[in-house]
Amino acid sequence: MIPGVIVPAKVLPSKVLARYLERHRLLDETSGTAPDRFLLTLIRRSLDFVPAEASLLLLDDPVAKEDDRSKNDLTIVVAAGIAGEVFLGKRVRPVEGLAGFVYARGERTCVNDVGGANVLSRELDPLLPRRVAQALAVPIVVENHVCGSLVLINQKTGQGFDARDERVMELFGDTLSLALQNLLDERRAREVARRDSLTSLYNDRYFHKKLLQEIMKLQSQPAGDLALLFLDCDHLKSVNDEHGHLAGSQVLRELAYIIQRNVADISCLPCRYGGDEFTVILIDADMTKALDVAERIRKAIEEWTFLPMSIGPGEPGLNLAGVITISIGVSTFRNHSSPDRPPNEQKNQILKQADAALYMAKLAGKNCVVAAPSVALGTVSATVILKS
Repeated sequence: MIPGVIVPAKVLPSKVLARYLERHRLLDETSGTAPDRFLLTLIRRSLDFVPAEASLLLLDDPVAKEDDRSKNDLTIVVAAGIAGEVFLGKRVRPVEGLAGFVYARGERTCVNDVGGANVLSRELDPLLPRRVAQALAVPIVVENHVCGSLVLINQKTGQGFDARDERVMELFGDTLSLALQNLLDERRAREVARRDSLTSLYNDRYFHKKLLQEIMKLQSQPAGDLALLFLDCDHLKSVNDEHGHLAGSQVLRELAYIIQRNVADISCLPCRYGGDEFTVILIDADMTKALDVAERIRKAIEEWTFLPMSIGPGEPGLNLAGVITISIGVSTFRNHSSPDRPPNEQKNQILKQADAALYMAKLAGKNCVVAAPSVALGTVSATVILKS
């Protein structure tokens, strides 16, 4: 980096930034304003309010966060002014410098003669093109919890930060915290609208929207595929009839948990389609992979003991083993949609073929996985049935 040159503000890419904002669900592909652009704009504005050579935003890691903030690492997610891209992703411990100290204490701090102390850490401070002389930092608070700190380095006049700068930055820190809280509230409202209230899986409305989006992506690509699993619970009616609908509802919650657990390591979107029906969109999956995933889910549900806990005061757990199973139909974009059809019709084709395969699974005795016959090229392949 050339001394004296101000580099453009930088922010961690959304996929990396997601880890630090995941707890607050600030990332949403349907949002009009991406969180990275949102944060960049706010941090740039901090330099307008209080002229300084550099501005950095540090956030804690929600996955590893402890109640004692002095034990948590901070990660630099935005860098502006003379703080370049080299800072992004770097970790700072609260005991190493002013940025962490402000986070741990939750209080504004200003130092106009840094001397031998560190603002970020002993390793990071020397990476700045000019010596760190002054620093002003304020905590960032979301949902009444301190989650990071905003740091300004070197007041531009060289005379140090004054009382006015401290008050302005405290107000700006409050504004930034409020803006993050508003963004969180917006995302949560959006999330509630597309989630099923019983299972917390995505609902059928979002399922149709997401499936169409993925199909439109594949239309412009010569390679790649998409698979759809259509799942239907076997024997749920018998549980409802014998043990009541509260037991049936709990079975559906447990089914959702099992499905999510068995697809957690792949790119997908599990949904509750309605009643006792579920769907899973498998991204970048062909029929072979889709059948493997479907069989994994089927086997896990077959081996699960449902309702081990009481569903009401004084009632024992039912421990239903070998009662609830799942039937699954599978289709794919390349095998079960016509290339010359518009995306919405292709979506309907894939869904219809998976539903037909599910019906065949029911006819085959339930508790099995059936692949839909191929129709994409005008041919019909043999139906694949996997069954224990």
